[in-house]
Amino acid sequence: MSKKDKVILNQNNKREELINKENDKILTDMICYLRVSGISKYNQELVRADLIEMILDAQEREENIQQVMGENYKQICDNIIAEFPQETKNKKILECIDITLICVCIFGLYSIIVQVIDCIVNNKALIYDLHVSYLIEIAILIFASNFIVQYICKNPFDDENKSSIMDNKLISFIVVFITMATILILFMGCSYLFNSTILTVPLYVSIISVVILFIIERILNNAV
Repeated sequence: MSKKDKVILNQNNKREELINKENDKILTDMICYLRVSGISKYNQELVRADLIEMILDAQEREENIQQVMGENYKQICDNIIAEFPQETKNKKILECIDITLICVCIFGLYSIIVQVIDCIVNNKALIYDLHVSYLIEIAILIFASNFIVQYICKNPFDDENKSSIMDNKLISFIVVFITMATILILFMGCSYLFNSTILTVPLYVSIISVVILFIIERILNNAV
């Protein structure tokens, strides 16, 4: 995230604290929808800033968001999105790489901790074994994370009789639960079927590798 993105993000966070609970719920749904719209982060924050000011002005007049915007929030968001250019293909690729690096760092840290515990418990040398299953599990983690984010953010509004997906928590819970259960089953299957080692290195090498990847991710995150 660039410096100008962080500045407007922090400004919006402070202003949003002034919004009451009812309006904030709907605003959160609208911003959630904008997050996967394909427009830049900076433009998302510009839209967010306008929405916040619109809601705060309405609150001063003792009006709620429905009185100002109506209740077709998805259509309002679609109209706003249409006014902004989509991010370039290169920018989207960089964002995908950034997300991949985050997942690799998280899973890498997890696998290091698991292997450290195994080495201590079984009194083995501190080494790191890279299994085929780890690579497959990382791919599953990336796909599943993207699916969950896309599902939640693409469907923040229910039908015209419901203003928020939070009014239909059961469906969201079932979707997330099934996804997480599927991930767990796939992880167990990968660990059993693809447990062959493709690389063995000293533990400190794996730790340094994860740190380097994390630094690269931070640099890339600031660039996108």
